[in-house]
Amino acid sequence: MVKREDLRKIGIYLIIALVILNFVIKPLNSKIKQNKEMLSELKQAYLLKKELYEKKLYLSQTSQQVISEPKSLSLLYSKDESYDLIRTKVLKWLMKKAEEKGLIITNFEIPEVKKGKEITEINVLLRLKGKIKPFLEYLKMVESYDKLILIKNLELYLSGQEFNIAITFSFFRREI
Repeated sequence: MVKREDLRKIGIYLIIALVILNFVIKPLNSKIKQNKEMLSELKQAYLLKKELYEKKLYLSQTSQQVISEPKSLSLLYSKDESYDLIRTKVLKWLMKKAEEKGLIITNFEIPEVKKGKEITEINVLLRLKGKIKPFLEYLKMVESYDKLILIKNLELYLSGQEFNIAITFSFFRREI
């Protein structure tokens, strides 16, 4: 027969084992939750990249039609406006809208203008930091701008709970 003291020792060992298991399992469970959230954010980012890639393909296929059929010239800046004025105006608007959505602007670059005979391409590179959902809302706002703004390049890097985002916007000025 098992003595009362042995039962007490076994009970204490079981309680200690259960407490240790509790301290091991709870952090793993929270880690799994975090990984699921991160996976859903990465999935959203992937879907966004896929959508942007499909738009870029569509625009590249229809770019010859846009040049031969100037129906939407109102979406381009007129040649009366200087490059610097256009850049400054669009950059201020982009930065203001990013801040409204809670995105942190870490840096921006203004590359050289790509001049063409009929259309000049003006680029702005923004580096942002923030969560995916506000960034997607930000892109919807950019899409609604009164002039044509295209996303030329988009890079997303995970950094802790947030993403580092490098995005190049292109807008255009008529030269004719």
